[in-house]
Amino acid sequence: KKMAKVHLIYFDLHTGYYPDFHHGLAYLIGSLQTEKHSVFLTHLKNESDYSHAIELVKREKPDAIGLSFTTNQKQYLRRFLDIADFSDMLIIGGGVHCTLIKEEIFAEFPEIDGICIGDGEASLKELCRRLDNNEDYFNTPGFYFKTEKGIIKNPILPLQNIESVPLPDYALFDYKKIIRESGDRFTMILSRGCPYGCYYCSNHALREAYPNKDKYVRLCPPDHAIKIIKNNLSLYPQTKKILFCDDTFTLDKKWLFDFCNLYRREINLPFFCNARIENIDDSVAECLKDAGCASVQFGVESGNEWLRAHILNRKHSNEKIKKAFVILKKRKIKTFAYNILGLPFETKEMQKDTLNLNFELWSNMGGGYYFYPYPKTRLYQLCLDYNLLPDKPDSKSGYLEGPCLKEIFISHKETIENFQILQLFFYSRLIFSKIKAPMMIEKLLFKMAVLLRKPIFFFCNPTGKNRIVVIMVNAMRKLGLRYLR
Repeated sequence: KKMAKVHLIYFDLHTGYYPDFHHGLAYLIGSLQTEKHSVFLTHLKNESDYSHAIELVKREKPDAIGLSFTTNQKQYLRRFLDIADFSDMLIIGGGVHCTLIKEEIFAEFPEIDGICIGDGEASLKELCRRLDNNEDYFNTPGFYFKTEKGIIKNPILPLQNIESVPLPDYALFDYKKIIRESGDRFTMILSRGCPYGCYYCSNHALREAYPNKDKYVRLCPPDHAIKIIKNNLSLYPQTKKILFCDDTFTLDKKWLFDFCNLYRREINLPFFCNARIENIDDSVAECLKDAGCASVQFGVESGNEWLRAHILNRKHSNEKIKKAFVILKKRKIKTFAYNILGLPFETKEMQKDTLNLNFELWSNMGGGYYFYPYPKTRLYQLCLDYNLLPDKPDSKSGYLEGPCLKEIFISHKETIENFQILQLFFYSRLIFSKIKAPMMIEKLLFKMAVLLRKPIFFFCNPTGKNRIVVIMVNAMRKLGLRYLR
């Protein structure tokens, strides 16, 4: 029997991070391979890879090409499609961006024939089954298709429990290089969805795509989570630490306690995770410490309580944030603080609040990012309502390039200056913690770095572009992984 061939192309260019796994694609690969389909993966990391990728596709002649891209990767997809002629092949788009804007994709990328909306494991398997049997695929559930008669909008499949989905498969990625260059750290994901409604995040919009939206947040049963981890580790037994990149690893206290007990007995590797400030208390911190947690990453986002509560919909106080950091520091669990600058209605004073809060938290590591208005999010709509978007909203394509809103409440120059100070702070924190400099010396050296930041940034950044940010992020990641080992 003929089995459908699928070639997945993952756009992972100029993100400010080292190329990494795409967990959604790993699950798609695992699902297709259980059905004995031929699956190929091209992981695009540079535009110089385009020609080779196009040659591969032409040579393999797959039954379907799957394009996986985010909002910030659209410009690279556009350039790729401008030089690739796949007009005789079925081209499918997929990922969060496609799920958010749905049929608008076809106007933006006329080369795309169909899009997969929502979780794709069952939908893609059904599409391949129809291709195997030479059946009409235009009414495949979970897909929108562009036809001569118009756009066919098929119903979106209900959300599945994670344990009913085949295990993810990372073997088609350059997994040895990815894990080794991350300090032998394997990134994994055990859950799906997030119950919180942060206005800058797309989770609240993604939830609306499904018929059973009440099942949007799915935690993997602890025993199945251990099964996923063991299966992943069998691919790379040299793994020395794990990063769980679930949105809310500490969401359910009972799940966390049960999982950590099993993890300590069955895996026993240092790990990193994301957490919400509201979920941290002494019992959670003790549980994480006992299980081998080395670091917890928090979304601090802004140091201004009004902005955080009313513009970001994160309604916890600065005191609550400080308490969570103190609780973890007492257990010698390292902390990482994410922050956003250039937010709607943010003023110079509000950005100073963010800097001051981070100076007070004194986290081991952290990151600063420029606000980017993702489509269909509440903050995107707010920017439209108040005319905050520039005339060319796509002029900035990511969260590291620069401020992307109109200069109404604060100038771009001031935001960039504060962004540089924040990046210098985290960079110096990492370096000085590495050499175990006394806090007084560290603070003095940081103040000197702030005074010298303009020549430092000019020297590292003579073209005027924000390459210093990429240098810092990559250096922090590489050094930080060794530091946290």
